[in-house]
Amino acid sequence: MTRRLHPRTGAVPALAWALAGALALSSCGGRSPDASASSGGSAADSSGQPARTEIPDDFPLASGMGGPGDRIATSRSGTGLRDLTLCHSTPLRGLGLRDRMVADNSGGESADTRELVLLGSADEAGRLATTISDLASACETPDRAGDTETLTEVRASPFGPAPASTLVQTWTIGGEPGDGATVVHVLPAGAALLVTSTYGQWTADELEEGVASTVAPLREATAALRMFDDDTTAQQPTQQPTQQPTEPTQPTEPTEPTQGPSAVPEDFPLDVGLPADGGDTTVSAPSPDGDGMGEVEMCGRVVWPQPATPGGVRRLVTGASGPEYFEGRELVVHADAELAVGAMDVLRAAASDCRTVRNQVWTVLDRDTGHDTVTVGLTYSDGLGSSVFQVTRVGSARVMVTTYGEGSLASLGSQADEVTETTGRIVPAMCVFTKTGC
Repeated sequence: MTRRLHPRTGAVPALAWALAGALALSSCGGRSPDASASSGGSAADSSGQPARTEIPDDFPLASGMGGPGDRIATSRSGTGLRDLTLCHSTPLRGLGLRDRMVADNSGGESADTRELVLLGSADEAGRLATTISDLASACETPDRAGDTETLTEVRASPFGPAPASTLVQTWTIGGEPGDGATVVHVLPAGAALLVTSTYGQWTADELEEGVASTVAPLREATAALRMFDDDTTAQQPTQQPTQQPTEPTQPTEPTEPTQGPSAVPEDFPLDVGLPADGGDTTVSAPSPDGDGMGEVEMCGRVVWPQPATPGGVRRLVTGASGPEYFEGRELVVHADAELAVGAMDVLRAAASDCRTVRNQVWTVLDRDTGHDTVTVGLTYSDGLGSSVFQVTRVGSARVMVTTYGEGSLASLGSQADEVTETTGRIVPAMCVFTKTGC
């Protein structure tokens, strides 16, 4: 059972870690797609055509965006809709993708963003579409930023049956209705999923007309999605004859997500520098399924361990605790580097947005490990107690090093320096989780 870390509730808690992954959905009863992506490069549909592994450069994703004379560029990178938040989660982050394409035309009093992702199978695309609507419909607490609450209504899609859906987001600010609304269309087609977001300053009386106005500009893009419907059968094996084949078929070479995460070396130095077990200090030996520090929640968003990730994870945990002292470490290895990057994006966004909640004070600490690192400190406005959480990514692996003590905002700097020194002793061994080494 996952427990949250509350360092101020008496003694430092015993180690209680949960399975780590790419998306934090546990607080909303949602789920993320757990099927792994496959390249499909050697798969074939019933007509013998190879499965589609990329989005064509001329896909009309931006068709209908902007004015009649506008030409909106598409891109294979960029934020797109990775920041789309539903029930405190970002379901379009941390995915194992074959390809993606984004288009954006935002400014002034309107915003129009589209993202097309190509996943490993039609089942994956369908599950992700279902996840998006489930997050919105089953969430018990609205998304909140300061005094603004986002309310999301799930409707039937004008483009097709479920799991396609349309979400309508409105706001209350300080308990009063806010201006405008955002309309999100979610449409799977084969292994592809199109998600679009259109904001307009429609009043309550204009909302239905505003929702309807988002349909026509998408007609060309949604019609072009039919090319991915042809790939639906490509994810299933072609029908085999009933008799035993004379020669065994050759298996297709799996991609990294279907192979799963790399194994953690037996001599991985996760416990380097920990104190000896005994006396007032309790040390947990490195273990793939041991206890740990519990969940880390920033302003209502769980940023670690973020359960569920395509392809699963491998993990190793260790830690030490004593009177008013705790040090925890966890290594998480994802199926590929993109999943690890997506998980870092979730943490980085939360660190950027969260400053204070109740008596908690969160501080971003600039520390250089030579790798992709996020470091944040937690102190309290009503007394002593300080924690530093540092997460570092190398290739497909992430390591968190955290310490807690009776410090304050003034002592966070030196505490962060000590954590960074520990991270520096661990990350060289993480080079095994890269394709080319460090």
